[in-house]
Amino acid sequence: MKLNIDFGALYKAIAPLGAVRSDFTLTRRSDNLESVTRGLVQGKVLGKDIQLDEIDGSNGVLSYDGHQVMLYIPDQGPSISEVISNGKCKSARRVHVAECKTIIDMREKGRFHNRYVVTSRIDGKFPVFGRSFHSGQDSKGESDLSPCIMCMKELNVEGYTEKTYEEQKSFIANFSFVRLFESYSSHFETLPTSTADYYRGGYSPDWASISSSFRSELNYTCQHCSVCLKDHKKLLHTHHVNGNKTDNKRANLRALCADCHRKQPHHGHLCVSNETTLTINRLREEQGVVTPFDSYQDLMLYADPALVGLISKCQKNRLPCGQVGVSKNIKGSEVSIDLCWDNQKVAVVINHKSSRELKGAGWSVYTVQDALDRFDLFQGEVR
Repeated sequence: MKLNIDFGALYKAIAPLGAVRSDFTLTRRSDNLESVTRGLVQGKVLGKDIQLDEIDGSNGVLSYDGHQVMLYIPDQGPSISEVISNGKCKSARRVHVAECKTIIDMREKGRFHNRYVVTSRIDGKFPVFGRSFHSGQDSKGESDLSPCIMCMKELNVEGYTEKTYEEQKSFIANFSFVRLFESYSSHFETLPTSTADYYRGGYSPDWASISSSFRSELNYTCQHCSVCLKDHKKLLHTHHVNGNKTDNKRANLRALCADCHRKQPHHGHLCVSNETTLTINRLREEQGVVTPFDSYQDLMLYADPALVGLISKCQKNRLPCGQVGVSKNIKGSEVSIDLCWDNQKVAVVINHKSSRELKGAGWSVYTVQDALDRFDLFQGEVR
């Protein structure tokens, strides 16, 4: 049934904000997409609800139907009591987040002997069960399981392989699955449930007006990196410094581009698309906000978080510093590159769409995982 709705009162209400009236169409979000998201948060049984060949690991991280996912074994056997008490204990089974050796072995053998669950729940609490060795009783609960060490090495998460042994232990002990999903959000078009929940509530009723006025006064310029987003206003957020979304005092507000905003402490809920990151970095370069980097420290500030593992490895191996924000005009089309070494014509891309154009123009093109997996070849081209 077609609905005709008069939005006249709404247009009148937003007029003081300087909003531009435009025609639009309301479309209902796909029931199938919502169903997939809900099902993954609750957990799907591998081999029953989802088949192993439906899990894609080509980008390093695991995905199913466009969603980033993890695999783990809920059956913790006789160690269940200890695991519920401390998911970081040695007897606890770990969570797979990448195409590590365990996943590769399962693919090659075409089978798996344990009951794996596929999930996108990112609060760090995983449903587990087992029969206690001491009491002989069945038990179930939730546990703060650790990530698989091989997965950490495979992705070089936050420079894991460059850390000392003690630093690695501390990293695993304090590991955040929220931060992991945020770091690799550029690989996916769908956002974790926590991101959608974050945007839904907690703000004061007049927040839209306050945010719009505040950003307008600053000419839609990020107060951290100074990129101007007046032609891309949705990419500039208003950040609450103290984390209280109802505290709208001027001193508690900062205008931050989406990239700078997600890199603030305790902002793992903000997942930013690859397209958004490329746009912000392109504008930074065009406006002179970023200049050719001489230090890896500066490069890390502006790079997509999905590149951090590779950049850390490049730094350790003393490779020349790469650049972000570079765009190339190839046959009349602008092609943005996530990370590149311009003189050597070596590019690292998160989205495969631009690979063909770059290769046709004589560039060596790697995905992030390609560069990590074939690092000797990669660094030979960069040097």
